[in-house]
Amino acid sequence: MSAADSHRRPNRLEIDAGSVVNRVRLLRAKIGDQVKIFAALKADGYGFGTFAMARAVLSGGADALSLLDRAEAIALRESGIEAPILLYAGAPIDAEAVAAAERYRLILTVLSEAQIDIVARHATRPVSLAIKLEVGAERLGVLPSMLVPMAARIGRESMLSLAIVNTHPTFRDDAPNAVVQTQFARFTAAVARLADAGLATPLRLFASSKTLARLPGMELDAVDPGQYLFGDATEQPIIRSLSSRLLQVRDVTRDFELEHAPFNPAGITRIGVIPFGKVDGGGRCHGPEVLIRGQRARIIGGPALEYMRIDLSSVPSAQENDDVVLIGRQDGAEITLAEVCTTLACTPSDIAMAIGPMVLRRWHGAEPVHAAASLQETNHP
Repeated sequence: MSAADSHRRPNRLEIDAGSVVNRVRLLRAKIGDQVKIFAALKADGYGFGTFAMARAVLSGGADALSLLDRAEAIALRESGIEAPILLYAGAPIDAEAVAAAERYRLILTVLSEAQIDIVARHATRPVSLAIKLEVGAERLGVLPSMLVPMAARIGRESMLSLAIVNTHPTFRDDAPNAVVQTQFARFTAAVARLADAGLATPLRLFASSKTLARLPGMELDAVDPGQYLFGDATEQPIIRSLSSRLLQVRDVTRDFELEHAPFNPAGITRIGVIPFGKVDGGGRCHGPEVLIRGQRARIIGGPALEYMRIDLSSVPSAQENDDVVLIGRQDGAEITLAEVCTTLACTPSDIAMAIGPMVLRRWHGAEPVHAAASLQETNHP
């Protein structure tokens, strides 16, 4: 903990990095050694911290990383991460992007021949590219009919190579399997046309988190799981605890216009205030109760910007500076991560992404990183 961190408000998120290491190992056992794992670390590692999660997934055996933010990719390189990094199409392709790709060995995603032209014009050394196909998500992506012309354009440039063709299959939880299978068929048919045109076939990446959890056999050469790696809420919960402290304990004294009070004061004689509010994720990352001295106590009223109120009427021994647990164990009692996920109808990463950046994150169970510096070539018949 830095000197500055020691002066932060007493809100703490304890993260089990070992949970992520284990999830990667389980995925490896499921898909085999021949399929590359590109661990997606979007949104600050899905709220768990890009740097810590990069080390965790690589420790578990991931081959590469996938990121949206170029600045984060550069920071990972400067921190010593050597594994391949795929940059999703999250920023315009310009001279600055090409220079970064060259210096930091980043795989750039291109979405048009015009973007390929920009890379070719500014490249002074070899640059690896990815093309993202649009097969159903209706967002960023290249139509399948454009894959061969774009791959051919890349092939005409001595400084450029097509390393990956990927996509992002999209479907609701209640969609039939046919919705996924149609997208898979469109993707594989488009990539097959590369060989028909006499062009080399790059790594084929189709399956992401939802696909891996639902349908086997779509792994191809590589997968890019994101939330799949951060989703353990029961066996080895990735969130160990989310906690704060009582700033003040006081009696309820309001005796005027009770109907306009910030909470219904009926039956409430004593409240506590914690420094955990909207800016920290208050109302979006926890259930309706907290633990104080091993007893459950209700959150009352809505969260303010930096505070929340707790009904302490049933915890008469509570005092200022007592620990308050929003997720986790305390004195034999527990509010589980699974309970909170069920209450909010969300995943662990949804919770982590809702927790504000001023909440201090601490990681446990990380292991040393041993990762190859480059991807091996994959040959296709």
